[in-house]
Amino acid sequence: MVKSLLILCVLTLSLGGYVQVLNDNFANLNNWVADDMPGANTGNNEWEYYTTRSVNVYTTGNSLVLHAQKESYQGYNYTSGKVHSAKQWGPYGFFNIKALVPKGNGLWPAIWMVPNGGVNVYGTWAACGEIDIMETVCTDNQGYSTLHFGGPWPANTQYPWAPNNQYPFSIDWSQAHYFGVEWQPTFMTFWFDASVVNGVVQGTKILSVPSSTWYSQNSSGQKYPGNAPFNVPTNIILNVAIGGNWPCSISGCCSNIAVPASMVVYNVQIWEETQETVETK
Repeated sequence: MVKSLLILCVLTLSLGGYVQVLNDNFANLNNWVADDMPGANTGNNEWEYYTTRSVNVYTTGNSLVLHAQKESYQGYNYTSGKVHSAKQWGPYGFFNIKALVPKGNGLWPAIWMVPNGGVNVYGTWAACGEIDIMETVCTDNQGYSTLHFGGPWPANTQYPWAPNNQYPFSIDWSQAHYFGVEWQPTFMTFWFDASVVNGVVQGTKILSVPSSTWYSQNSSGQKYPGNAPFNVPTNIILNVAIGGNWPCSISGCCSNIAVPASMVVYNVQIWEETQETVETK
């Protein structure tokens, strides 16, 4: 008697196309948490106090406003707004944020990603990893994108370093723009005014970083395997800082601070790759 063995294999195949899982136009703040914290706690020697008050963080029905202003508050001379996503996203996908970004002396607006306020399974910053989708400072017309990784501070590093992390063109900051990052196991690509068309990202590519560039290590210098630290979920962060190490390192930037000023965020999109389960015999 002949016996046959039937083997069933289940394969999950990536189709390479993106589907939208979040399209937030800020009818409310349900997807976000406002932060209450002094600038001294940011690690950047910032001059503002982030508050949860409606004067600093509010929605208009179709946008989020993060408003910086001069006032005496909790021992600080400025207040501003900062929010983080109520849930963690990823790993992997395309993250695209449309914002009108303020420019002026002392201003440091940013769109970025870091887990749990700077700590995760890999440790504290920057072993936990940080993705800077867009930052800009002072009055120049440049935008900057970079990755922070390595070991816990001060064993941290980044890639790329300035000036290679700046956009290869000038930006018209009087207009709102989309700032995005395509996060994949083998690369990070930063995008400007991009969109997803038929499941594929299209737009202006700023720079791409291969996963062979980044790493995470513990306080003893032992590296974690795989593409750590960028293989675990993280939070999206939106904020307007005032002063701090970077702006104040630029001559004249931290005098005559340009407040009041607001970053207006119109849209946050998150896209994930579709997958298909296929049975083969």
